[in-house]
Formats: sequence, C-alpha cells, structure tokens
Amino acid sequence: MTRQTRGSRVHERWAHLRFSVIGQLLAAPPAKGELKAAIEELAGRTWQHPTTGEPVRFGFSTIEHWYYRALKERTDPVGVLRRKVRANAGRQHAISDAVRQVVLAQYAAHKSWSIQLHHDNLVALAETKPELKPVPSYPTLRRFMQANGLDKRRRVTSRRTDGADRAEDKLADREIRGYEAEYVGSFVALGLSSWIEEGAHRARRVGDADPVRRAR
Repeated sequence: MTRQTRGSRVHERWAHLRFSVIGQLLAAPPAKGELKAAIEELAGRTWQHPTTGEPVRFGFSTIEHWYYRALKERTDPVGVLRRKVRANAGRQHAISDAVRQVVLAQYAAHKSWSIQLHHDNLVALAETKPELKPVPSYPTLRRFMQANGLDKRRRVTSRRTDGADRAEDKLADREIRGYEAEYVGSFVALGLSSWIEEGAHRARRVGDADPVRRAR
C-alpha cells in the first residue's frame, strides 16, 4: 500500500468520524434556539479516534464548524468533511534574513513569550521597519520556531534576579547559541534590542495587555 493510499484511507476515516458526530444534527435538526445545547452535548461525549482507537473529545467550535460545512453541502456531506491536503504541504514559506534575525533576538531576550506574542511583535515592528515586510503568517512563524527548537519556556519566577536567570538557562534542553553566533554581528549592526522594545510597546498597545504577562 502506498503512502498516498494510506493517507487517503485515513482522511476517509476522519470524514466518517466527523459525520458520525454531527450526523444526528443533520438528520433531526434541533429546534430554533436549541442548536447550542445540542452541540454542547456532543462536545461532552467521548468518541473513538479513527486511527489509534483511543478515546477522544472534540470542542464546541470544532463540532460547530463540521456541522455548518456539512449543512451547506447538498450532495456529499461526508466528502466535505475529509481533511484537505494543503497545496503547499511539505514546503515551508521563506522567512527573510531580517525577520529571522529579529525572531532569534526576540527569543534570546524573551524565551517565555508565546509564538503569538512573537508574531504580534513582528507585526508591530514592521510598521516602522519596512525591511521586515512581508511579515510571515502565524503558521509560518510557528513552523519556523518549532523546527529550530525555539520553544516557549516556563518562567521559573516572576522576579528578575541573577539566580532566576541562571535557573531559567538550566531548564533549556536546546539552546540557540549557534544561531545567535551566526547573526551576532547583524544584531549589533541593526540595533535589534531597541527594535524589540519598540515592537513590544506597540504590541502592548494593540493587544491592550502587557506582553510578558500575556505570555505566562
């Protein structure tokens, strides 16, 4: 069996599972005002994973999404629930050197930030630094950070002390020292530390929350 055939069968299993979850909503549509309760009931149930056989649950928004997708499809409500393969599957969108340098500098300074916060900061920085445009999408940035081991780290303590900094360093399984060394000259030349602080202030205004607090 080829990999493509196996993948096709997995997609079919997922489609049938999704249809089994929302099928009763299509066969017997809830009365007006009762759809939310019906979906909440389905979200509270346990289902069997189509490939592992393990028990699994699905969130309200996920089930709601499946329901409306199938509801709009008149001819093949099961087929529309198949997982689509992205046209760019297997390819990572390019990230410019300027963006990469900023991301690495941000991570070196703020390892407890979430990927979303790193992306928000990039967007804010790009408002005044055109060389950072086009800003990569959140999924592209997430893939880049995950591929390079730039994982969010838990803050050991909210107090910034020398001991806390050393403890946080010891928690890291993977360091980015090699990456940083490659671009250290660029960090200094571009003044990235001031860029990051500027972007953090802009991101804070946009998100109406302190970036560091949001990342915890």
